[in-house]
Amino acid sequence: MQFERTTGGIMEITREEATSRRRTFAQWAATTHDPLVPMTTRVDIDRRFREWTRRTPVFTIAWATGVTATILDTLPPSDPWRAPHPGFGTFRDGSDVIYVPEDDNEWDRDRLLLDLGLVAIVDPMPPGAARVMAACAASSEDGQFALTQLRDSTEQRRDAVTADIAQSIVLWSLWRRRSYCGNDDSFPLSMMYGWLSYASAVEDGRPVPHEIIDPDIFTAALTDEDYLPATGTGDGPNNA
Repeated sequence: MQFERTTGGIMEITREEATSRRRTFAQWAATTHDPLVPMTTRVDIDRRFREWTRRTPVFTIAWATGVTATILDTLPPSDPWRAPHPGFGTFRDGSDVIYVPEDDNEWDRDRLLLDLGLVAIVDPMPPGAARVMAACAASSEDGQFALTQLRDSTEQRRDAVTADIAQSIVLWSLWRRRSYCGNDDSFPLSMMYGWLSYASAVEDGRPVPHEIIDPDIFTAALTDEDYLPATGTGDGPNNA
């Protein structure tokens, strides 16, 4: 058996259910890397993701904040997304590494959705997500605390809010790393898979295994030599 500790008590799930949950989250992770997944399949996976969030919120919170913290920890030291500012969470926060129209009237949302560089972050982060992402930038434990606290203070649509923020912080962190590494970067997917086990450990009351995660972060970490060319302020193709 596995146990999900919630503010309402302890929820027990069978081994078979734990396998089904793991499969759902792994499928959701896979869809972030393959844009050709049919929309009906994405909708079905999202539905199951949200159902598991309702049943086992501790797992979802640990997984999403852990993935986000890990990805953010690989960003260049000078990247401002490592310390999101107050008001963070719109597509304009990506303007340092990608072209963003200056005139609000020049490009409306429908037009932005046609821009392959911005489509993933066109819609603003849901309320509270930027605060949780900022906490994740400090540590996965801080991120877990921030999202758990936000969930506990939410009176309506608690499960939907939790799922919305969980997905948002993961997707925004993935977009940021992808802006440097492109679509062939295998590190994010491997971390999303890895955190399926790490989140189960947290769910069972064990600490995050940083001794396992940190070497992977060190290997995948980007440097300011990656950041400066991306912003056009250093040597590189964007500043040629």
